[in-house]
Amino acid sequence: MMLWRQQVCAVMRIHFLKLKHEGKFLRSILLFFGIFILPMLMIFIGFQLWDSTSIWEITADSYFLPTAEKIQNKSTNLLLFNDTGSEIEDFISALKTQNIIPEISHEKNITNIPLHNGAIKISLEGKSYRFTIMCSAEPINCFPMLMNVLSNTFLRLFNSTARIRIWSEPFPSIPSPELKSEIFFISLTYMLMLAAGLPPHFAVSSMEDYKLQARAQLRLAGLFPSAYWCGQALVDVPLFWTL
Repeated sequence: MMLWRQQVCAVMRIHFLKLKHEGKFLRSILLFFGIFILPMLMIFIGFQLWDSTSIWEITADSYFLPTAEKIQNKSTNLLLFNDTGSEIEDFISALKTQNIIPEISHEKNITNIPLHNGAIKISLEGKSYRFTIMCSAEPINCFPMLMNVLSNTFLRLFNSTARIRIWSEPFPSIPSPELKSEIFFISLTYMLMLAAGLPPHFAVSSMEDYKLQARAQLRLAGLFPSAYWCGQALVDVPLFWTL
């Protein structure tokens, strides 16, 4: 048994060094994996890019103009109703730090105001200010965007340099059980094809030993046949399952 173990270790070491120094085996494995894994990798990258493009940051630049210009490219000025009876220069200055130039209106009847993407009404109730946000029906995500504008305006009024950012992230679609089953069987078939294509690559080394009659010479020198195959398997089997 001691001799058999020594022979197994010797064959294992020789087989490992042979695979390590032979470029043919490495090239064939890389080519095989490239053919099978490249399509799956491209699909995975495509899904990742699709997910990243479906998430986008909501900013005021897409809704409101940074100047006092009129409607341009579906962007308008932010309409500001001042119903406080006093000046609100601090609030306007805080809006300007966000690159928003509001259009001030003192009209009481809001329906007479020309169409804008959004508006903020500031009123005074006792000693407290009341802020009301209004949005047109067309702009998407207008209300969360206006809430974000208000939040950042309050931060500026409190002399804070922080900034709140918001993103639109749609809920991912939940695959049905039938789709899950199809994906499972497709993945299983793909893995079985990949596993079935690996053994011939490992058999090449043994076939070369057979052509060179190396096994016959080793057997005549006293090598046990089982030691030869076990030494090969101790390298090939872990490498196979690792791949």
